[in-house]
Amino acid sequence: MATRHLVLLLLLLPMLGLGGLALRQQAGAEHLLPGLDPADVARIELARGREQVVLARRLDTGAWEILSAADAPGDAVRIAAMLERLAALKAKPTPAGTAAPAREPLALRLSDAAGRELGQAAFWDGEARRLPGGPRLAIDRAPALPLWPSAWTSLSPPKIDVSRIEAVERITPAGAEPLPPAAVGEVARTLQSLSARDFTAGASVDWRGARQFRVYLADGSTLDLQQVADGDGRTFLRLTSDRMTDVRAVRRYAFRVKAPLP
Repeated sequence: MATRHLVLLLLLLPMLGLGGLALRQQAGAEHLLPGLDPADVARIELARGREQVVLARRLDTGAWEILSAADAPGDAVRIAAMLERLAALKAKPTPAGTAAPAREPLALRLSDAAGRELGQAAFWDGEARRLPGGPRLAIDRAPALPLWPSAWTSLSPPKIDVSRIEAVERITPAGAEPLPPAAVGEVARTLQSLSARDFTAGASVDWRGARQFRVYLADGSTLDLQQVADGDGRTFLRLTSDRMTDVRAVRRYAFRVKAPLP
């Protein structure tokens, strides 16, 4: 055998080995959701216990919204990538004798614009099942299917120019209490650090007993704030304004902040 042929063979052997391994891994594999076309999906429902995320495509514009979070805008790129991953996902029968998962599964349901079901599945760590009544299937890596709306949204909180803040009042049953300069600075820092991470629908929050504040800006506009504890060591904050349209646009949402306002 010529030297150059031997060298070529030695170079090809690892590639052939990898190819054979891939074929063995795919042997017996089947699509978890056979026939799924991501372009047909108009509604996505994810649930585990009382946690739920519902995404839906608008009929007029085709834009995605998070119905379970006050119709917050959906991240079309993230949603499309997830659907492509689901359409391509293959799985093999779970080996005999494998213990059944103890944890409640994450349930997925896909529908088209007419409400027709396109596929259902349940996911556990390393395992999935096509519903209803499909066999247990082993999967190497399930697509990310988080159950919090901030993972699916393109929502951004308003950008507030805190340099224009002139005064802040705490609204109490006894009347308005002006905050001292140091406390005004804390309010400004909180507004400047707003993030959509872990936001939720304002209607899902119990606002009873909420503390209220009014922020006065240099142009004469005002910003009204409400805050309550989120029960997890942080604070829910929602905003509205008499003139600031970008603030009014997010008044249906509650943003989580690390510390309560002073």
